[in-house]
Amino acid sequence: MTLCPKLEWMLVAGVLLIGTLAGCGHGEGEAASSSSTATVTLGSPADEPASKAEPTNVQPASASQQVASESGSANGQPDEKKPLAASESTNGTPATNPPAADESRSFKVEGPDQAIRVSFDDVDLLKVLNLDPVPADAPERLPKWLKALDGKRIRVRGFMFPPFQDTDIRGFVLARDNQICCFGRTPKEYDLIDTFMRKGVTTHYIQGRPFDVVGVFHIKSDIEKYTAMYELEDAVVIEK
Repeated sequence: MTLCPKLEWMLVAGVLLIGTLAGCGHGEGEAASSSSTATVTLGSPADEPASKAEPTNVQPASASQQVASESGSANGQPDEKKPLAASESTNGTPATNPPAADESRSFKVEGPDQAIRVSFDDVDLLKVLNLDPVPADAPERLPKWLKALDGKRIRVRGFMFPPFQDTDIRGFVLARDNQICCFGRTPKEYDLIDTFMRKGVTTHYIQGRPFDVVGVFHIKSDIEKYTAMYELEDAVVIEK
């Protein structure tokens, strides 16, 4: 059957319109995706490999053992010394377990490096663990999410501790604020981050104003008083 030219043109226009609408929807989805804020959760159970259950050799109970188990003792009398289960309490109501520690935390992911945005408040052991002073075994006490940050590329904002030179700086100490040490107060170990620049990259002294640093975060295993317990390697400075 031969279609008239007018009807044939209407069919072609309809196909083109459908294709255009489909293309517009895809473009809007990409724009929305690129403008959305990504997050990452560290320390969740999904981050840990599932443990394998060990096989147990269970022997069937004899008839006398079953009776003893049901009655509470071998002679059929209730066993007054039988310990309560973890889910029981003395008044017969289920016991309430204490709340679990905050072992996971979510962070924003920023920039082309997909760096995890971290603040000095996040790694403040007085806020996180109520530790003051910081003991030598502090790295072992850290929550799972903080341990999971080790080896991740992060983005943190702070101040440059006065270096020994003004230009061609290969490494420096990033301080929490401009009231530390020579600026004012004595720093805590978690107030400082030793920063080592990316190979072939240097920076200059940035005085009196905050800036961002992106680098690979590490937690030191040995902590010395008044020195940084954290460090950044492969770091770049973002002045804004």
